[in-house]
Amino acid sequence: MSGLFWNRLGLVLLGLALLAAGLGFRQYGITWDEPLHVEYGRRALAWYASLGQDRSLLDFQNLYLYGALYDVTAALAQTISPLDDYGTRRLLGALAGLLGVVGAGRLAGDMAGPRAGTLAMALLLLTPDWWGHAFANPKDVPVGTAMVWALVFGLRTIRTLPAPAAGTLVGLGASIGATLGIRIGAGIIVLPLLLGAALRVGTADNRARFTGTALLRLMPAVLLAWAIMVAAWPWAQLAPLSNPIRGLAEFSHFPLDFTFPLWGVPVRSTNLPWWYVPAGFAAKLPEPVLVGLTATVMLALFGLHRRKLPADRAALAAAILLPPLIVVATGAVLYDGIRHLLFLLPPLAAAAALGLDALLARLSLRWAAAMLAALALWTGLQTAILVRLHPYETIWFNSLVGGPRGAEGRFELDGWGSALTEAARTLTATVRAQEGDAALTHPYRVRVCGPSGSALTYLPAAWRAPADGKGPADFFLSFTRSRCGDEPEGPVLVRIERDGVLLAFVKDLRSLPDDPAIGH
Repeated sequence: MSGLFWNRLGLVLLGLALLAAGLGFRQYGITWDEPLHVEYGRRALAWYASLGQDRSLLDFQNLYLYGALYDVTAALAQTISPLDDYGTRRLLGALAGLLGVVGAGRLAGDMAGPRAGTLAMALLLLTPDWWGHAFANPKDVPVGTAMVWALVFGLRTIRTLPAPAAGTLVGLGASIGATLGIRIGAGIIVLPLLLGAALRVGTADNRARFTGTALLRLMPAVLLAWAIMVAAWPWAQLAPLSNPIRGLAEFSHFPLDFTFPLWGVPVRSTNLPWWYVPAGFAAKLPEPVLVGLTATVMLALFGLHRRKLPADRAALAAAILLPPLIVVATGAVLYDGIRHLLFLLPPLAAAAALGLDALLARLSLRWAAAMLAALALWTGLQTAILVRLHPYETIWFNSLVGGPRGAEGRFELDGWGSALTEAARTLTATVRAQEGDAALTHPYRVRVCGPSGSALTYLPAAWRAPADGKGPADFFLSFTRSRCGDEPEGPVLVRIERDGVLLAFVKDLRSLPDDPAIGH
């Protein structure tokens, strides 16, 4: 099959993904801290509109530690979009995620050709955590997309040192600047690029001249990256040198201390075992990705043995391995499974595609055809799973775990509280079917266990939550990530499930005594 065939197949996959995003974006619920990012985007927009006079964002939660590039872009889009705020963000998130898919394809394609590029795109598209988070994760997928493009341009720079093309340097500076303009901690992407550059210096005939020329050519990209970061980060504008460093120091140690299960073992967010990251990815990566990564590792070890590992492949390996090592070395606070490390998914998909592509190149025509047929079959099956889990693709686990059912009780399954949105919509429809339109104006009292905004945004305006979140209520909505200690007894009216796993529920308390002592 020619390179043209694989390029066209990649375009077909991207077109189908765009169609799927357009058909399914409205079903995604509001995630836990998404309302905070909506507000941060509005305040950031006010900062720019007032030329820094409106400083309300500087005392808003801890979000000033994040660059505002994505949130202010979303806020701008919301001012012109015919959709509501969350609908607009869903589409913007989908575009960001698909741009990351293209980046993964370009990363693998630059290294091994069109077939590897299209395989990388397919693997990332069918990784449920990337697809599911893209629509409603305002931090991790956008920064992951920026980082994979920093890798693309960074590896192109490494290959063409000491004198990369101007377009490559502009792409490098812009992508690194965008990365830092969303999350300063993502600057870790610079380290593997420095390693790759150092390896290239080591092979140069005149190392001093090579290094000097490279540094001069790279300086504009460095300045461009820093300028974009500062422009996109209001807090950094107050102290362009010291505040980014302060933000980096605080970033990985937010004071969130709680225990959660991983492979059935209770782990603590502030005292994670060394195996947290590999164990998390072993459970969440699709099986073909695991196979491809195994092949890539074997080929890399063979290359090391023969001392023939290219600088760009060494940099890609470092981009994947360094973050887990830094997590262990610094004792970083992590939770939500692999969410904080979603930026590793694009380079992992690219690395797996390299391994699969190498296997195809080494197999006979018959076996290569069988392998491609197996990949096509898996693509169909995985797509059916994504459709079945929609819009909670992030609760997916691979066959090593046994899918969502096998993960229940052994891993965190909640989709960031987003199932409360479907619970609220279903409750409204159920009560309206029972009582007619009058139910929409009846002052029902609703208690929510979990991120209340995920539910209350989609309930009738006349329905109210108790002022203190407790006390008498007519309905009790809850997610299942954690159960509230004062959960009332009562019949379950609504259940939100996928693959037999309960994600959220509503209890009907209308027929129970209105007694605060028992929490109804």
